[in-house]
Amino acid sequence: MNLAHWLARAGRVSSTAPAVGLGTRVHQSYGALAERSARLAGALRNDLNLPTGSRVALVSANCPEYLEILYGIWHAGLAAVPVNAKLHPSEIAFILEHSGSALCFADDKIAGSLGPMDWDGRPGLLSIGGDDYERLFAGDGLSVQEVAPGDLAWLFYTSGTTGRPKGAMLTHRNLAVMSLAYLSDVDLVSPGDRILHAAPMSHGSGL
Repeated sequence: MNLAHWLARAGRVSSTAPAVGLGTRVHQSYGALAERSARLAGALRNDLNLPTGSRVALVSANCPEYLEILYGIWHAGLAAVPVNAKLHPSEIAFILEHSGSALCFADDKIAGSLGPMDWDGRPGLLSIGGDDYERLFAGDGLSVQEVAPGDLAWLFYTSGTTGRPKGAMLTHRNLAVMSLAYLSDVDLVSPGDRILHAAPMSHGSGL
């Protein structure tokens, strides 16, 4: 029950349909987004050797790459740790350590504020859009890795206004049911409709 199956299916069935927009232009089709997510998944598993269930952090302002990273994490059978991009670097560093993240994707501004990080007790840091990032898409794609419905998909952290941030664990089943409930209880979403994805906030991001 991997959420990434939804994108993989859309990539096959609606490969040329617009998937991600940037301003007034189409940035990626569903086919392109699905392919890049599969290639990223292959790099995470085969090149970076992240085992199933590893936690991968994502800290970024709004950018098109946010979605290909998020779905690439799920595609690989890993768990995403979305971090509020507006937090102080020390708060981000706490979440990275507390979550046990094996890797962190961050935009240039945030990556620079975090300083050098390594694999010795702290997550490796990859700057989104840089040369090392683009090399992750050079290899072959990976098939969607199977996970159990109760496996961790998303690890949210609270804002920490009354103490240290606390992690809330959401499974693939949680997010799938939430998405379906949105369609039945909140808004009717039809093919061609547009949904705004607010990446910087770790709370309440939609699928």
